[in-house]
Amino acid sequence: VRTLDPAPDTHILDVAKKSLEAAFPAFAGVKILDQWAGLIDVTPDVVPVISPVASWPGFHIATGFSGHGFGIGPAAGQLMADIITGDRPLIDPKPLRFERFTDGSPLIIN
Repeated sequence: VRTLDPAPDTHILDVAKKSLEAAFPAFAGVKILDQWAGLIDVTPDVVPVISPVASWPGFHIATGFSGHGFGIGPAAGQLMADIITGDRPLIDPKPLRFERFTDGSPLIIN
């Protein structure tokens, strides 16, 4: 269970657990052993970066998933592998390039 506050708020966590149990009854009675609260990473345009970094040859970065890395991690990993190995990616990686923040590209926030 995660919240964005600096410390876990027990009331919010209790509400979240009750909602989880209502949606998925199999979770009723499950004991939560640990809780975490903290900030998530996000880029200025709220789009992840999955690309090489031109100013550091050989360095590649995949970040800025705004808390969704677990869900899109497999696809991000495949895209990164395709970029590194030179294989043709399933999607155009250009919108995810690191240099969009420094090359004058317009940043579009939806």
